Amino acid sequence: MTVPTATGELLADLLAERSRLTDLLGPLAEPAWRVRPATGHWTIAEHVAALALLDEAAALAVTAPTRFVTHSRSRRACPPRLGDIDARHRDSPGPELLSWLGAAQTKLVRAYRRIDPAHQLPWYGTDLDAGTALAARIAETWAHGRDVAAACGASWVPTDRLRHVAELGVRSLGASFEALGRPVPTVPVRIELSGPDDQLWTWGREHARDRVTGTAEDLCLVLTGRRTAAQVGLRVSGVVVAEWLEIARPYPGAPEAPGRRGADASVS
Repeated sequence: MTVPTATGELLADLLAERSRLTDLLGPLAEPAWRVRPATGHWTIAEHVAALALLDEAAALAVTAPTRFVTHSRSRRACPPRLGDIDARHRDSPGPELLSWLGAAQTKLVRAYRRIDPAHQLPWYGTDLDAGTALAARIAETWAHGRDVAAACGASWVPTDRLRHVAELGVRSLGASFEALGRPVPTVPVRIELSGPDDQLWTWGREHARDRVTGTAEDLCLVLTGRRTAAQVGLRVSGVVVAEWLEIARPYPGAPEAPGRRGADASVS
C-alpha cells in the first residue's frame, strides 16, 4: 500500500519540526531539563513528557480505537495534563525522556503512515480525521518547541509549517464557540496572514467585515495560548473575531494551556 500523499506530507512536516526540537534537546546538560522560563509553568522535562503522552494517545486512537474510547471516558474526555506527568517522568534523566519521545513518535508514524488523511478516529470529546490529528501534532510540537527554545535562550524561527497551526485554528473557529456552549457565529470572517518569506495566507470571504490581519506567528501565538490578541500585532475588526481570539483553541479536543494565556512559555 502506498502512503497517501497528504498523510506523507504531514508526517514529513511533523518530523522536520521534531528534528529541530531534538536538536535543541540533545546537547542539554542534565540541570537544564529542570529549568522553567520566568514566564512559564513547565520545565523542559515536562514539555517533552507532554509531547510523548500525546503521541502515545494519538497512536492508540488509530491502532486500538476501542481502547482509546475507554481510556478517554476514564479521563472524562480530557486530554493529558500536567498532573498526568508523574514524578518518574519528571525526574527521569534527559536522555531517557528524549528516548521516550522518540519511541512515542515512532509509534505515531507507524500508525499514520498508511492510513487515508480522511480516516475518522476518536479523540477527547470529539472525532478527528487523521489529517487533522497529524496537523495537531505539528501544532503541539511547534508550541512546545517554542517554549523549550525560550527556556534555552534559543530562537525558534517561523517556518511555512506554521500554516498547519493557523489553518487548524481557522477551521476550529466554530468549535471554539461550541466547546463553551455558545452559538456558532454565522457571519463571514476573513483571515489574512503573512507567513515566512512574505507568503500571504488567506481564508474566508475577501470583503467580510469581521477580519484578522497580521503575521502567522502572531495568530499562532494567540491560538496556542502564548499571547493574547492585545499583546501581538494582529489587526482585528468585528465582534465575532475579537471574541474568537479570546476563546480560540488550535483544534477540537486540544489540551488546556496549563499556564495563563499570554505567558511566553505556557503550553497547550
